[in-house]
Amino acid sequence: MADLLALGDSHLDALKFAADLGVLKVNRYSFSIVPGATAVGLRNPNSQTDAVNIFKAALADQPKDSCVIIHLGEVDCGFVIWWRAKEYGENVDAQFRESIRAYKLFLVEILEMGFSRLCIAGASLPTIRDQVDFGDVANKRADVKVALSVRTELTLSYNRELKALADELGIGYFDVTDAVLDRSSRLVHDFYRNPDPSDHHLDRKKTVSVWAAMCNAFVSGQS
Repeated sequence: MADLLALGDSHLDALKFAADLGVLKVNRYSFSIVPGATAVGLRNPNSQTDAVNIFKAALADQPKDSCVIIHLGEVDCGFVIWWRAKEYGENVDAQFRESIRAYKLFLVEILEMGFSRLCIAGASLPTIRDQVDFGDVANKRADVKVALSVRTELTLSYNRELKALADELGIGYFDVTDAVLDRSSRLVHDFYRNPDPSDHHLDRKKTVSVWAAMCNAFVSGQS
């Protein structure tokens, strides 16, 4: 079995939960989770979260034959892309492309480090409902008034771009979206929402099996 290194934002905690439960088919595992990390911030070594430097430090300590999973994009699609478009007077598509471009450059850098078993995990879907203004994350994102349905559609588009990027680079891709998306509302199904309405993460107890199955397919060479 291979070693696993997973890099990403706080939504990666569901996969860490699976690892801690012992249901991942890996030898050893390590997680580098940076709350608030963004894909677009990967191009900035002086970003507020310092994510790119933290991730690079984790990669430096990892054997090159390890499986590496990277999970980012929820903060981009749920807040940063919209905020930057407003702040800099640009359209949303331009900021969308900037985020994807920064993601790609970091993936290429990981490949150039010698890691060939690399996989993107699609961005987590947004859950903060319209007009919700309580909870730490909702408060921080209050400046962006974009409907949940619109944020969700942007995330779905973002993940399609990430899948195309994975195909282009010849790396793995998986995405829990199909499991958690309500086909009628086109939003996260209520079943998978966090029981704490102020918590924007999915319920990890209900998504852990989905994450585990998809991760295990990747590390075993099936995805």
